[in-house]
Amino acid sequence: MKIVPLLKAIGFLFLLVLIPTLAVIRLEWDAILPIIIYLQLLLIWAQAEIGLRQHFLFTAQFKPFFDIRSQHIASTPSSEGIWIRNVSRNPAYNIMIGRLLDERNEPIDPGQWKDKVPSNFIGSLAPNGEELLCCLDEEMAHSEFAIELSYFDQLGELGTVYMKARKEGSFLLIPQTKEPPGIFLNTFEYFALFFRFLSFKRHFKR
Repeated sequence: MKIVPLLKAIGFLFLLVLIPTLAVIRLEWDAILPIIIYLQLLLIWAQAEIGLRQHFLFTAQFKPFFDIRSQHIASTPSSEGIWIRNVSRNPAYNIMIGRLLDERNEPIDPGQWKDKVPSNFIGSLAPNGEELLCCLDEEMAHSEFAIELSYFDQLGELGTVYMKARKEGSFLLIPQTKEPPGIFLNTFEYFALFFRFLSFKRHFKR
């Protein structure tokens, strides 16, 4: 478990409890009505975040998924072709390579890799479609780096996929992760995850 998100969740929960506590200390019995209004505002806030969460989950079903394979190009034996395949039922648009990252995930200057990794701009990729994405020269084909691939889904939202290259020539596909919207829901979900983690940890200590 990461400490920083946990501290943020604790701080947010502390603020939620602090407001009605200060109201009771200052107003005593007169704080009942303000606390009721405060709880109603929290309920409205939670309902708004539930709506945002539903929209987030709805748009997730339109995201495309890809597969990568490499193959030697017959016309240039020293080059390795990287083919991208849409394995989902959703089309993808404007697929292109945005950046190359080194072993430390630092961006590589385009002047250092543009000639070594010539790439194609793919206007659209239908479900089960496959296109040549780029070519790697002999040096790049045996080095470790990551390709940042950008695309647009059918709703017009920008997506990113990272292709991690290994020295043996294989690739790992790492989709970009997005935190679901909502401070209120994410805080309580993180606490639920934290308590499940503690329960899981106690279970394996037995």
